[in-house]
Amino acid sequence: MTGKPALVDTNILCYAFDAGEPEKREAARELLSRVFRNEETLSVSVQNLAEFSVVAREKMEHPLPDDIISRFIGNIAAFEGWNVVRYDAGTITRAIEISRSSSLHFWDALLVATMQEQGINTIWTEDAHFSKIAWLTVKNPFRQKRS
Repeated sequence: MTGKPALVDTNILCYAFDAGEPEKREAARELLSRVFRNEETLSVSVQNLAEFSVVAREKMEHPLPDDIISRFIGNIAAFEGWNVVRYDAGTITRAIEISRSSSLHFWDALLVATMQEQGINTIWTEDAHFSKIAWLTVKNPFRQKRS
């Protein structure tokens, strides 16, 4: 599998705005800002962007205003340093298989299936359960020293 830009999971996008987690907020912002400074290219799935909008509006202790959410998603979609990946009906079918064979929650399996189709083999996340996928490299920005 070729190594296209690593994918950023939803939790990293959310922590970039989470005032209740200042250390994670700083680490997440640093990772994301590397893209906007043209120091790194990263991938994000439309699924991640949708999940981010739900969490930021409905589940954060201090929900973000809709205009901030929309602007952030728009900035990612418009900036050439972000590789925005999509999925289709076939990806969903593959996700069901991955979910069953790896005991991953469906939404995580859908992300894995999307990554597999796109040739992405690394994910930035704090969710260790992605390690169940043998070909996937999991990086946690809250535990790793960035170079």
